[in-house]
Amino acid sequence: MEEGLGELDSLYPYSSAVFCEDSIFKSPDQSQLPFHKSLFSGHELQVTHREALERTGSDDSGYVFAVCVTLTVLMLIFTILRRLTVKNVIMSSFSDRHMNVLIRDSGVKNDFSLFAIPLIYYSALGAAAYVALHDMFGIQLYGIVDLPVLVGSLLLFSFLRHLITKMLGIACDERETVKLYTVASNLFQMMGTTFVIPATILAEYVDVVFVWVALAIVGIVFVMRLARGLAMVMSRSHGSKLYLFYYLCIVEIVPILILAKIISQL
Repeated sequence: MEEGLGELDSLYPYSSAVFCEDSIFKSPDQSQLPFHKSLFSGHELQVTHREALERTGSDDSGYVFAVCVTLTVLMLIFTILRRLTVKNVIMSSFSDRHMNVLIRDSGVKNDFSLFAIPLIYYSALGAAAYVALHDMFGIQLYGIVDLPVLVGSLLLFSFLRHLITKMLGIACDERETVKLYTVASNLFQMMGTTFVIPATILAEYVDVVFVWVALAIVGIVFVMRLARGLAMVMSRSHGSKLYLFYYLCIVEIVPILILAKIISQL
């Protein structure tokens, strides 16, 4: 029986098997096993973490999610009341004729007829900024109150920007032009809200990198809104169109420069 073992495909001759858990075969002779010096001999790995590491993650008990859902519901209610559809909003954002139809069908009488859109849009931006501060930069100013503070600051900025734009229209005798400029801005903000809210939810509960997606959406909305608005000003304004054009550029661009300065100092 043992002589037949020499015919096995083994590294060891005759009756020695390399390894086998079955008691039928003979255990290999320890002297025939290959010997290698351990790579860890003479080396010691120091223990750096003796205690359990705390799991990193965001646990806000659904705070950001609840805010985003609330903003989504408010946007849906507003669009239903104003009879706004996705097709009409997109076409009106780029066409004067379709914008006039939307103003007529939706009952947009003045600049404040679409006041809910910038409120929801800047609230969504506040939620995205809250996620960026807490999860990306690790900054907590007042804890859970940071979100209302950010939203309130952005809403105050929105109100002041709208007030200054309105005053420029009165000073330059371009009330109707400023009205259309505001309506076009609100339509672009409405489209931006549609994408910023999902990006904010993904940034909070999936991966914080989606904050950059939300920032890219805001940048695209800003560029398209500014280009469309200024084109309307240049095509509709009269003798004071250049002054109104310059002032609107200042009102739109200066806050961006101030924000970039603040972010660079974080």
